[in-house]
Amino acid sequence: MRRRRLVGGAATMAMLAAAATVPGAADASPKPRHDTRSEVGFVIGAAEVRTRPGGAEVAVPVLGDNRRTWAVTDTVPAATAASIKAAVRPGTLVDYRVSRGEVVVPDDATQTFHTVLTKGSTPVFDTMKYGPELAPYDGEPGDLVAAGWVYGKDKNTLTLGDGRKVTADITGRALPKVSKRYEETYRVARDVDVYEVNTADWSQSRPSTFSRVPVTESYDHANTDRKAAFVVFDRSYRQAKAAKVRAIYYFTPSDTSDGKPVWDVPTGSTLLEDKGVDPVSGTPYVDISATGVTQAPYTRSTEPFEIVPGTFFYVGDNEVSLYLFDADMGTRSKRDDRLVLMDTGWPNSGYQYWKNIEAMGYDPRDVDDILMAHGHGDHYGTTDELVTMIENAGGSVRLHSPREDIEGLAQDAVGNTWNLPPALPASETLIRERTGFFQYDAWMDFGNVRLLPLWSPGHTPGSASFVFSVDDPDSGEALTFGYMGGYGWSPKIVNARNGWQRLGFAHNLAWLQQRYGDVDYAAPQHANQFPLVEIYQALKAYNNDPANARRPLSMLDAMVKDQFVNQLEKRYEVATNAISDTIPGYQSIESFGPFKPGRENGVVDAQVRLVDGGKVIQGYDKAMNVNPRIPLLADGVTIDLDSHVHDPEGWYVQFELDVLDSYGGFLPGVGPVESIRPEVTEVLRTQRFASRAEAEAVLATVRAGGTYRVDLTKASAIVVPTDGPVFEEVR
Repeated sequence: MRRRRLVGGAATMAMLAAAATVPGAADASPKPRHDTRSEVGFVIGAAEVRTRPGGAEVAVPVLGDNRRTWAVTDTVPAATAASIKAAVRPGTLVDYRVSRGEVVVPDDATQTFHTVLTKGSTPVFDTMKYGPELAPYDGEPGDLVAAGWVYGKDKNTLTLGDGRKVTADITGRALPKVSKRYEETYRVARDVDVYEVNTADWSQSRPSTFSRVPVTESYDHANTDRKAAFVVFDRSYRQAKAAKVRAIYYFTPSDTSDGKPVWDVPTGSTLLEDKGVDPVSGTPYVDISATGVTQAPYTRSTEPFEIVPGTFFYVGDNEVSLYLFDADMGTRSKRDDRLVLMDTGWPNSGYQYWKNIEAMGYDPRDVDDILMAHGHGDHYGTTDELVTMIENAGGSVRLHSPREDIEGLAQDAVGNTWNLPPALPASETLIRERTGFFQYDAWMDFGNVRLLPLWSPGHTPGSASFVFSVDDPDSGEALTFGYMGGYGWSPKIVNARNGWQRLGFAHNLAWLQQRYGDVDYAAPQHANQFPLVEIYQALKAYNNDPANARRPLSMLDAMVKDQFVNQLEKRYEVATNAISDTIPGYQSIESFGPFKPGRENGVVDAQVRLVDGGKVIQGYDKAMNVNPRIPLLADGVTIDLDSHVHDPEGWYVQFELDVLDSYGGFLPGVGPVESIRPEVTEVLRTQRFASRAEAEAVLATVRAGGTYRVDLTKASAIVVPTDGPVFEEVR
């Protein structure tokens, strides 16, 4: 798609040459009628089906046209009426087409009332220029909408935001002004329609006035007295600068049972649940799931940054990583270039991602390819929103996903049949219908960007890890980044159903270490797994220091190489090492299994054929990215999550090998482990050595292709005897 980078990384939007609706786009437009107009309403009750001669009509109670009214359809067959009713629910902002006083029913009857935004117990945030908008009509994009908490108003303007503010940088120094991730002030039309929406009783909703729109008075994250609103504009994104608010729907308290109005949900900062104390580190466990990311997305907000100049960007939040690639396909035409987005993050957080993409100089409507690492909501959460936004503007986008998370796992690479369910919910119809599947172990060529999908099940049946290869325009080198797809196995308890996932998770971590542990840099799937965001903040503090004004550093200067294997090691230790058995919910394979068939009691004199020459692996070091060049990184960054496995003085020798026994790479009746690949090799390691020298001495006694006798523990670790060799060659 033709695109240009936005001037200054913001403000100016890239205009698309054409706005024609593309095949498959979410356009519910009926055939044009000369007197058809678009209407917007807020649904304040259940839809009704009314019998009429020759069929039925559907009547929906709405706030619209500055009154409480009914939006009533044409007469349609009874079955069609039922499908329309089922698609409409109270608490939604909808748009629809009206001709001669009747709502027009399009070919896809379920889109008669196109849902734009939904008000529930979770706050909704949406910036003006990006995200949900009214449906396109007759080849033209729909008008803009926005949503958030009301943080200000005057005679002619209204300010919405998400409550997120930053007052200090990583050093603790006060910033010269508050940095708000999302706060926008809009001009309000003189004849604006205003409605009060009663969330405790939709039927009590009514028209109101601009003077009655309530304003949130405090930015305090503990403040539950937040006033939310949806607004509709009079222009599409093409005329965003000239747009004015033409309709406001503000929300009244959702609960007054205790005499204290609750205007919206708490933020999550005051509802932390005590989960005990880590017996190793003494750090308290805290559960914030009751008010997590979807309830309070602004608590995870962070600014975007450039990783490889002009090509590779971080555009996620401080919990889930989204990566943007500006791929130059190397042809004469810029139309051939691709803008590639890795994952779409949490639902209800899209407004942050779209603003982050804009801040890096791009319009999210120009995204050409979306990759999904696995089928969990924090990785596909805004896919529908982004695809719809792109296609409403006349663009097109390709989706790429792991097959096993869309269809489930029916067969492994050696012909075993399975019936393992997919991770992606059946309700995600757009992704299911539109996605293409990764070809594992084959590079996706985007010119100066190449992406290698690697099937690494365990977290889900189809979790995909990646190697990113990105050309650095400054050095001319191809830099590689390791992306571990899936941080934990689920569920963590021991049972037959997830036994293959537990073993598969550990196997694939070791396999990634063995095959791709020498990539240049780590690119974490989640920002709470590896400190990429903290590295950037430390870099920013360094560059903001006047003493460094003449020698600023880049992210490539701030990032330390060879960190990917250390990131993998943390999770391998949690999954396999008995030290994790002291942590609730983290029972290790070493102590609790499952154990591979035939090895439940360990094996004496097992014969193994080495596929490779082995690799020395250091125990996990919680001081990640130690970089003396930057003061705040001189001692590295520690992420508390799972850092109880800190053991940099521990050393192992790890091999890809074939154990010459009856184990076939799978758990009968449960699922595949190594048999996801046709070679069915295992990646096993020795027990712990106390020094690198000891590990290297053992490594020097073996060679690739050799066959040796070893003893194995019940968890398939290679035993280090108190006397005698670890490996005895079979001649």
